[in-house]
Amino acid sequence: MEKKFPINTEWFRLKLREKGRSASALAAFLGLDKSAVSRLLNGGRNVSAEEQDKIAQFLGVDVAEVAMHRRGKQTGFAEKKQEAYVQDLRRSALEPPVDMFTEADIIHKDGKRWMEAPDGTLIELHPAFGCMKGTITVMPGVDLTAPMDWDEEWGEKLYNE
Repeated sequence: MEKKFPINTEWFRLKLREKGRSASALAAFLGLDKSAVSRLLNGGRNVSAEEQDKIAQFLGVDVAEVAMHRRGKQTGFAEKKQEAYVQDLRRSALEPPVDMFTEADIIHKDGKRWMEAPDGTLIELHPAFGCMKGTITVMPGVDLTAPMDWDEEWGEKLYNE
């Protein structure tokens, strides 16, 4: 079967095996024909947003994880031939956020940029870290989270012209 949609078939099949579930059971859960789920898993048919949510529920995983894998295998920056991003499973989504660090905390070593973890180990910074620095300037006194003031001229032009 020709793959029209870039789904990560291997990941979905692995998750079904891990949960002891079958594609037939998934079809019944989604209210679809078995052939529709087969086409879905083999990239012959697209996954709708509603199906994505139900698949996440069926597999017992986060919907973001299903969304990521329904778009095919994840790759790194192709031009740099980096490997795919692998989520650091040492941190749980339920843990409180860590304090952010500043540029003063970056360690430059061997031509790379590193940060020091709380246990003292060095973690290499992703090349995208800081890549947007200097591309936008927020003027003093501007609150980007404040509601838009409809009396301002730009708001009127933006929405009423």
